[in-house]
Amino acid sequence: MNPWIKALLCITVAVVILLIDYLVIKSRSAKGKLFVEEEDAVEEVPAPVEEVPAPVEETAEEAPVEVVEEVAVADVNEGIDVAKRVAFAEKLLGLDEKVHGYYDAIYNKFISLRKINPRVSTKGVSFRLGRKLVARLTIRGKTMRLHLALDCNAFDQKIYFQKDMGDVKSYAEIPMMVKVRSDRGFKNAMKLVDALIEKEAIEAKTRYNAVNAVSNLKDTIA
Repeated sequence: MNPWIKALLCITVAVVILLIDYLVIKSRSAKGKLFVEEEDAVEEVPAPVEEVPAPVEETAEEAPVEVVEEVAVADVNEGIDVAKRVAFAEKLLGLDEKVHGYYDAIYNKFISLRKINPRVSTKGVSFRLGRKLVARLTIRGKTMRLHLALDCNAFDQKIYFQKDMGDVKSYAEIPMMVKVRSDRGFKNAMKLVDALIEKEAIEAKTRYNAVNAVSNLKDTIA
């Protein structure tokens, strides 16, 4: 064979071999790159986070509300213990007929006056001249008491046996107290009511019909 042709064939074979090797290497490189890109494209899924329940704040149980029976505190001046409150009407109706008569007469005396308004409550019967409290009837034990808007020092202690209760808040407006438990006590109480009428310049009604005050009290507890 011609040496030039032989040399040309050798060169051609060598070039073909190099070209094949180049193509193989390039193919492998492309596959590796594709594999890396596919790995990069995989989205990382975060591991599920376990929810830990928030600690429940402990609360103290509410203490049961204690229901206390309503009581009335007796006057400190008389040193009487705390006792169950009994309505004035029940107390008065539990007394004898003579006291009922005293109550009826005093009540009618007040309502025969102009601008006097009576009001029955648990504590007693209050009499107001307009808005001003001028008198009140109460019961302590077995004794009916009359409280008046009068100055104790203006009356003879040996006659009326009055007591100054001005230091007790609920009687500050009606400080003078007398007990009505006998005929003499009743007469003195009526004199003091007249003194109150004069002091406050209260006029009598031109027309007035007496009422059965004791019977009216019975209706309040019926």
